[in-house]
Amino acid sequence: MNLRVLIVLLASVWSSQLHLIAAYPEKPIKVIVPTNAGGETDGLTRLLQRAIAENELLPEKMIVVNLPGAGGTLGTRKIKQAKPDGYTLGLWHSGIVTSKAMGIVDYDHNDFELICMSGYTELLLGVTQNSRFKTIDDLLDEARTTPRSVKVSTNVGLPVHLIPLLFAEKAGVEFRFIQTGGGAPRLASLLGGHSDMTMLSTMAFVNFRESGLKPLVTFSGERDPMFPDLPTSKEIGVDVELVEIRVWLAPKGTPEPILETIRFAIKSVIDDPEIAKEMKALGVVPVYGDRDTAQPMLDKLLTAVTPLVAKARNMGR
Repeated sequence: MNLRVLIVLLASVWSSQLHLIAAYPEKPIKVIVPTNAGGETDGLTRLLQRAIAENELLPEKMIVVNLPGAGGTLGTRKIKQAKPDGYTLGLWHSGIVTSKAMGIVDYDHNDFELICMSGYTELLLGVTQNSRFKTIDDLLDEARTTPRSVKVSTNVGLPVHLIPLLFAEKAGVEFRFIQTGGGAPRLASLLGGHSDMTMLSTMAFVNFRESGLKPLVTFSGERDPMFPDLPTSKEIGVDVELVEIRVWLAPKGTPEPILETIRFAIKSVIDDPEIAKEMKALGVVPVYGDRDTAQPMLDKLLTAVTPLVAKARNMGR
């Protein structure tokens, strides 16, 4: 093949790619949610999907596909393996980092195109109102005196596992972790007296307050407005400050103009006061962040939890 023919062929391919990008999207966009329908991440995805459609921010609709299993890794692997053409995206949380740290998968956020962050969830550790622990100091005192006496229901390999483990490490205590699963099983374990503590979002503690749920500490940088008397981890002398971001993912190699199209649509709806209000009702802080915002937050979590992997694998022993 001579040089002229090669140049013509390359120009043809490039022209075709430019056409596809310029016309994007020409068909519905599949958005994979690596969890069951009805949870906070699913609710957020469907809220943003609806808002984007109602405001006609994209010429084609988004279709939400729930793909639960293996702590979210079935869904994230499907996103990773999809064609980088903008027609398969996903919305997940910090589990994209912790699953790699635990060795459950061999990829993390660096193996995707980070589109943006669509808010974050504040995480709280809590007990039941009739618990023997009235404050977080009470709980830590017992954990120091009797290691592994405090049972924590969790979902192994996800932030709800590794963040409490990080908290224990920084506090100089040792909890006993019990694998239960997602939010509903963790809540049932706690309310049923099978565990002493678990980590849930702010809205879970609000919604199930009447069921006897009580938060003890938050990992946010500031006190939660819904629980103004609740101390932060830093306030009690334990240096842990983390939130669970909701991050949009695309397969590696997805063209930047396509990513920018999605960013514009998502940012536009999050900036809408009514949508922001609905996000808050889901327990999601309505803050938009681009790739440069999301990347260091995920990097920070990866750095924090990676040294804890050996302990995490010994959970419950």
